Amino acid sequence: MVRSHPSELTIDPSRGLRLRLSGPADAETITAWLSQEQVHRWWGGAPVALEEVRAKYTGARLPGVVVHVIETAAGPVGLIQAWHERGRCGLDMFLAAGAQGRGLGPVVARALAEELTARGWRELTVDPAVDDGRAVRAWQRAGFVPTGERGVDGGQETEVMVFAPVAATAPGAVDRPPAVLTDGGGDRRGTP
Repeated sequence: MVRSHPSELTIDPSRGLRLRLSGPADAETITAWLSQEQVHRWWGGAPVALEEVRAKYTGARLPGVVVHVIETAAGPVGLIQAWHERGRCGLDMFLAAGAQGRGLGPVVARALAEELTARGWRELTVDPAVDDGRAVRAWQRAGFVPTGERGVDGGQETEVMVFAPVAATAPGAVDRPPAVLTDGGGDRRGTP
């Protein structure tokens, strides 16, 4: 089943925080991010070559994998991808080293998870490395809760978490204004 997704999602206009579909022009920027140890440590364990970035993170895997560039008013700061295969769907995300620790991840993840859930994506999961406590906590602030299931990704033990919108309103969860999205058919204001 092909699932719909936004081509753009404005998350917080006051910070210029938005998502847009990645494309070939983003390949060098994404490659530079993935050469940063603070990024690739948790994203495959080693820098990623430009050709692999072009093949994986610039739109070539649509519709099964939808890759968005995360932008602020200052410019691009990271990547979030939504995927679906064999009845499962999930998110993966990283922020450039200079954008980490500013609270952007939970806000972006929650906004995209809410939008995808509203579009019918169910059992939306993430799988941060168990040793990456910062990522686990960020996903929790975005509304993801542990399932008790463990996995392995890139040789690292992971904790499988599922989006539970109720958790997004719990203490410590992020708050954000309603998103504005574009899905090819024009803009609409949404309160996912």
